[in-house]
Amino acid sequence: MRYLKKISLSFFILSFFTAHAQTTLSSAMLKPMRGAIAPFSSFTQKDTLILICFWSVNSDISINELNAINAHYDGWKEAAKFKLMAVSVDEGKLANRARPTAIMNGWTFDIFVDVNGDLQKALSSNNFPQSFIIEKGKVVYQQSGYETGTENYLFQKIAEFANKK
Repeated sequence: MRYLKKISLSFFILSFFTAHAQTTLSSAMLKPMRGAIAPFSSFTQKDTLILICFWSVNSDISINELNAINAHYDGWKEAAKFKLMAVSVDEGKLANRARPTAIMNGWTFDIFVDVNGDLQKALSSNNFPQSFIIEKGKVVYQQSGYETGTENYLFQKIAEFANKK
């Protein structure tokens, strides 16, 4: 009987933290390039497959990754239905450089700033560049770092999830 109580308590605690983590993801506050700060869920309401790429204005490797993704983005959108969110992890004055960096590089996807690090915390992200594929509110794939060509592998994963029946 004592063993059953421990299992029940463990299950309750696990359920609580799982539910809390999901709430944190949907309520993480983001600032779009244009517009007001709003919860993550308000930017993703209609999307079932989301690619989140964390980046920084001071990280050449993360900018290289987003430039490589941008080069393929139009074709990717035709091949698979997904939303791409490039989320800057910069704070303070550096966060103000996210928009000019995106414009200078000609990025055609949505750019956000993770204002308080909420989204990064919700996804337990501690590296950048780091990418997450989220399907119906759950992380189904993640990738850290970038080397030339890994953007193709990332899209291959997106296509797998987008085209599964």
